[in-house]
Amino acid sequence: MTNADERTRLLSEIASDLISLTPLETALKVVMNTLDRHLPMRDGVFVIYGAGREPRLTVWHADGHDVRSRSLTVEQSDAIDCALASGEPHFVKKTVALGFKMKGEAIGALWIDRTFQGRAVAGEMALMKHIAKLIAKASQRELCSGGGSEPDEPQAGQIPKNKPRPHTQHDKIDWIVGDSLAIKKVLETTKIVAATNSPVLLRGETGTGKECFARAIHALSIRKSKPFIKLNCAVLSETVLESELFGHEKGAFTGALLQRAGRFELANGGTLLLDEIGDVSPQFQAKLLRVLQEGEFERLGGTKTLKVDVRVICATNKNLEVAVLRGEFRADLYYRINVVPIILPPLRQRDGDISLLAQVFLEQFNKANDRYSEFAPSALDILSKCAFPGNVRELDNCVQRTATLASSNTIGSSDFACQKNQCFSALLWKTDVDGIGNETMHTLNPRDTMSSGLGPYAGTPSSATATMEAPGFTERDRLINAMVKAGWVQAKAARILGKTPRQVGYALRRFGIDVMKE
Repeated sequence: MTNADERTRLLSEIASDLISLTPLETALKVVMNTLDRHLPMRDGVFVIYGAGREPRLTVWHADGHDVRSRSLTVEQSDAIDCALASGEPHFVKKTVALGFKMKGEAIGALWIDRTFQGRAVAGEMALMKHIAKLIAKASQRELCSGGGSEPDEPQAGQIPKNKPRPHTQHDKIDWIVGDSLAIKKVLETTKIVAATNSPVLLRGETGTGKECFARAIHALSIRKSKPFIKLNCAVLSETVLESELFGHEKGAFTGALLQRAGRFELANGGTLLLDEIGDVSPQFQAKLLRVLQEGEFERLGGTKTLKVDVRVICATNKNLEVAVLRGEFRADLYYRINVVPIILPPLRQRDGDISLLAQVFLEQFNKANDRYSEFAPSALDILSKCAFPGNVRELDNCVQRTATLASSNTIGSSDFACQKNQCFSALLWKTDVDGIGNETMHTLNPRDTMSSGLGPYAGTPSSATATMEAPGFTERDRLINAMVKAGWVQAKAARILGKTPRQVGYALRRFGIDVMKE
């Protein structure tokens, strides 16, 4: 890997994994898999030292070779030094080995056995040094947080021997900020659900913090000492998704040079978050259903059946009920993942939380940029009145943008883009009361949500108050929603949509929707 942009992307991916995945052993396993995808490596190991320089944690490459039996000696003279891994000349030429220190104390080493001979080029050595620094910081953070060595992760097919433990006042989920009644209710439900092993479906608009709540469920559960693994299902093709979740055997497809463990194996004994589950293709849904029902699967290209014990949390901003009606989402998979649904409130329903979150985001901005910005009362008032259809993510972006461009350290109301007609995201949520054909986003009416029978996004637009549909909802989706709520009576659906029965009938014919008889 000689391209500077590729090295930067690799470092960014590794840093993200080391920050977000717990415990450290799980993070290092994911990092080893990442290196395997990007580097011409034959074998490798991460070693984290304990007391007396004895290995406290050792993570090997998934597909070991005879080099494992060789002794590995890493010398440290500076914070990070090159070292020799063996006395055999040809072996040394193929090996990159680094030891690293933190505050003058040796805390670990990494070693990569390459597939080719020749000493490492400057770019490769610089890359490995940066990776060593990231691992060193992650190791120190775990030690400082009291996360010593944990019991060995259960092998595939074994059930972890954890004793149930209810949550206590000492359990903290301080990464979720909010004091509103809406968020308190969700947090209380989260604590109750965390004490069980039931599958959870996190539902909510984009940017409501579904990953944060998934982490909270894991942190408050009996599995908290085991891996928390996440995967965004929307960004991967079906083949890559299968490899990421189930792993693959050597030679399973072009480029599969070594055997690789999937996310289900890595999460064994712990929790797996499948984000954007609504975007999984119907063909892959059947494969996913089996592992959710039976807890077993085969690696891509393999024949050996593996069993795992994983708690699965799914997340989506899609209306799965409509997807089931349209045949885009399997009903059996829907019932399998929708055991305990948790609906996350949008930011506009969290009274008082916008100011709290804005202060937190501004503090993070100040720390990252060595600034001392603060909000004027008028600025917080402007923020509190905004609908923020992008929810917490959009609020974070707004704070960062405003703090970056503010004329002084005190952010006033005039510093916001919306006060200068420069807030382009506002184009997404300008109200439009035209029921059918309305592609914009509006305010959510929770009473419509509960009465619709179609989950958290089945709002019912009317001529008086347009309600917001799920992000990505189409004109056809809204029409089906209204028809289902109206019991497939066109006159009732017309009143819900603020249209005439003739207009609804025309829309049904235009979209080829067969009227169901109840």
